Amino acid sequence: MTKFFASSKLLMLLLALTAVSFTSCDDDDDEILGIDLGDDGVLVLSSNTSGLVGVVDVEDSPLEIETFTAAGMDSDGIFYRDSDDIVYQVNRSNNTLVSYEDVLDDMDEDDGVQVESESSSDFTNGRGLAVVGRQYVVAQDASDANNNTNGFVIYEDTNDDGLNRLRTFTTSINTWGLQYIGDDMYAVVDNSDSIAIFNDFFGNADNAMIEPDSYIRIDGLVRTHGIQYDEDEDIMILTDVGDADSDSDGALFIIKNFSSFNGTTATAADYTKISGNNTLLGNPVDVDYDEDTDRIYVAERKRDGGLLLVFSANDTGDVAPTSSLEFAGISALWLNRD
Repeated sequence: MTKFFASSKLLMLLLALTAVSFTSCDDDDDEILGIDLGDDGVLVLSSNTSGLVGVVDVEDSPLEIETFTAAGMDSDGIFYRDSDDIVYQVNRSNNTLVSYEDVLDDMDEDDGVQVESESSSDFTNGRGLAVVGRQYVVAQDASDANNNTNGFVIYEDTNDDGLNRLRTFTTSINTWGLQYIGDDMYAVVDNSDSIAIFNDFFGNADNAMIEPDSYIRIDGLVRTHGIQYDEDEDIMILTDVGDADSDSDGALFIIKNFSSFNGTTATAADYTKISGNNTLLGNPVDVDYDEDTDRIYVAERKRDGGLLLVFSANDTGDVAPTSSLEFAGISALWLNRD
């Protein structure tokens, strides 16, 4: 009898501990696929070949890429709004801007992440995406499909009515990456070594033809695509894809104290440069910067079919990335930090 009661007490204790264990797991449902929703530091990735969206918790070590199905096989500019758990993405397959709802919450659900809203088709050959409040600016690069028309299409997400076109601008420059700074839009001039600056960008009327108010040329850069400016650290980063057919001639140009630069040409005295075979940079098409860790995240499109590369902002020359993760067709990325 004594042994029976001891065994019973032991069994009851084990059952109680098991119940506590399951309760603890239920209370920690925020941690999904390695992504802790209680933390910021979410990096989202687009692909122009795989039909997948990548999601990375940058606090993880080592870094891992989780995925969900995109609205189209071919996508570019991307943005994550953590307050609503929504990803916005340029869907090049349908020439639309799409939003995905409850992204981190639904990644482990049977039905997966669902499209919340999709805009009308108002552009062709969409590239970069800039976000200003609840307005989303898609860059259209000239192509045969759009009669060689460069421009910008501005959408608004009203929450009630979905994604609606507000205004369309045309311009004479080829476009790609975008960055809104102050009241001005900084736009990569594709097929060149320069970025263009449009002052009072949102002050233009619908269907206006707009021209850059100024340019900054980067001496030594061949063909820029990606652009990222961090105001708190006052650092500007530009990518150079070089020869589109080469998988080894890419580069990053890093301009610190950018707000104090007031010239029209940035020379080697104004920037540091990461380039060389060890960097794995061939066609770096997009870039973002994490001021919390001083990391640079790069979407490398050419090398090995697509790589997410990570560098330090203090790196220079022919240095190997601190991390390299395969992501087929990687075309754009966005880092969310609160």
